[in-house]
Amino acid sequence: MAPVAADNTYSGAQPGAPKQMHTVVWALAESHFRQAQQLYKKSRTAASSDGSWKASVVAGLTCLYSVVRLCESPKDQVKYFGRDLVLDADTEAKTRLRIAQVLGDWGEGLSNRDDEFDDEEERQLKRGLMSVPNADRYTETKYAIIATHCRLLLRRGERGWAEQRIKSAFVDAQKRRQYRWSQYFLLELSNMSYENGDWRSSQSALEMAIRQAQQMGDKVGQSVMAVQQLSRLVQQRDWSGVAALVGSLVPLIGDSALANVAHVRVRFWVLNSAAATIRGNMTEAQESCTSAREALKQWQGSFARQFSEGRAADGGATFSMSSRLSVCGWSYYEAHAWVMVASALAARGDGSYDRASGFLRLALEGIARGEADSMIRQLLPLKISVLLHIVDINLAALYIGEAKQALDRVMEVIDECNTNKSALWRSTRDAIALRWAMYKHRAGDFEDAMNAYRCVASRGPRDLCYAARVNMAVLYLTSPELSANDTDYLRQIMADLEKSILNVSGSEHDIVRRALLEFTQGMDSKEPVKAKTRLLACLRLCSEAADSVLQGWTLCLLGTMVLSTGQYDQAMKMCAAGQSIAQRANDPLQNAAAIGILTQIEKAVGDGDRHAKLLQVDEQMLQRFNAQISDA
Repeated sequence: MAPVAADNTYSGAQPGAPKQMHTVVWALAESHFRQAQQLYKKSRTAASSDGSWKASVVAGLTCLYSVVRLCESPKDQVKYFGRDLVLDADTEAKTRLRIAQVLGDWGEGLSNRDDEFDDEEERQLKRGLMSVPNADRYTETKYAIIATHCRLLLRRGERGWAEQRIKSAFVDAQKRRQYRWSQYFLLELSNMSYENGDWRSSQSALEMAIRQAQQMGDKVGQSVMAVQQLSRLVQQRDWSGVAALVGSLVPLIGDSALANVAHVRVRFWVLNSAAATIRGNMTEAQESCTSAREALKQWQGSFARQFSEGRAADGGATFSMSSRLSVCGWSYYEAHAWVMVASALAARGDGSYDRASGFLRLALEGIARGEADSMIRQLLPLKISVLLHIVDINLAALYIGEAKQALDRVMEVIDECNTNKSALWRSTRDAIALRWAMYKHRAGDFEDAMNAYRCVASRGPRDLCYAARVNMAVLYLTSPELSANDTDYLRQIMADLEKSILNVSGSEHDIVRRALLEFTQGMDSKEPVKAKTRLLACLRLCSEAADSVLQGWTLCLLGTMVLSTGQYDQAMKMCAAGQSIAQRANDPLQNAAAIGILTQIEKAVGDGDRHAKLLQVDEQMLQRFNAQISDA
């Protein structure tokens, strides 16, 4: 266990000491919760659910509430169990914490009211915090309660209160010299700042945590925080920062001190692969994926030994704490899925869609094994993410029918888990809506596509909102007829796109956004000179950001414009380059667009034979595209 993580277990009794009554009841409660997981899994595969898992959850909660009642009544303790039974305030606090965790995990399935169990969860956490002793030996329980309460506040969207609680807890942990918990709270502050768009504060918190780890000589903690910083740099497309950090991390990752924290090495190589894939360096991406799979294989061996020795689950002999309090990284099942996703993205970038689909199927198989090991709810967000990656790959390859099947599967998962009103649904609905809009767009249902794009553009996060607006602009610009209202709306979309690009950081991520803006403005311009200037600017930005797909379409559009001016050689070079990109990406529509322009060039220069051959190839490409979308 890395020093920056909360312990996943708290001892109900000291080793060698006789079990007290409350440890037996805790064990009984945990057995009920494990039974609930098994029944819940069966109910998801059955044609109809009888809700029997709910009875197991209620039975487990009843056990925990009975311990709380005894803690509140010392007289009853003596009356029923004699003076040998000692239930101290820490026992009460831990029990209330476990009740809150169970309500957080299962509350939505137990009630139709969103707030009913949230209120009870908060009440238990507050009572637990009031009952926990103030001595340093009980800070583990105290900080675990605060961390769980902050997760509840974030789930309800009360970010301000959550941030305030975490900051005060961090200050308290610093005063008490509770190093592990100060690291934990710094990481939480970094995550919250990043989600709020405060990049500098997020980085400052991570840098402070790294300095603390270095001062303590904690290589594991240092690597955990540095890998988290690496993920932020990759998300921001700060490639110079990524290169510098990777250079300093490689010797640390290979240190023998990290032998027992394989998840850190796995995550490091996954992030390295993601960075290389985005930059277009497929060789480095494949090498990093190979290293990630090797690290995962080492982890698999230790994980299997731990499981066979019975240490993967404690059987209730010790008091179980929520694994969500761990900030070390992923469980084995999560790591396996992310390695497969990274491998799929690297294969997709190399043009191998079949291999990419195969890796994503392996990711789903790994998640299924985790679900069989009672990790259904913990793996649910990751399962949805993998399914959305499957949608993306099929949409990019124009396998419209397969994309629709994956979208349907996403909605089935959400419906099966009764999460249509949960925080998970609220956090993923815009990403799902954008994929639905893109599916409708490619299937030719432009009205439904436009409605879905508008929903995402009106409420989605920054990146999804921008993507929706660009797609809306392209949809309007390719429409044969625009009404006056449509034209006004298009002008507003273009203005919003320009406004959102102002005062950006200039990272490579923003370069792609600028390229998309130049592309849509080039399509929109009625003046050939201005349009060409915009498209050439887009082409330069695509080269900087290594975005080959947009680069291919820009070359095709430029070829069309140059063709109209009679510059046949230049138009042919542009379209040939666009076709080469389309062939590598296995994109029949872009390929057909490039070949279609080439046929016009050959016709204009008077080469009838070449024109006829290209026309035949163009028709074959269009037939292939139409066959793919007809599957939908």
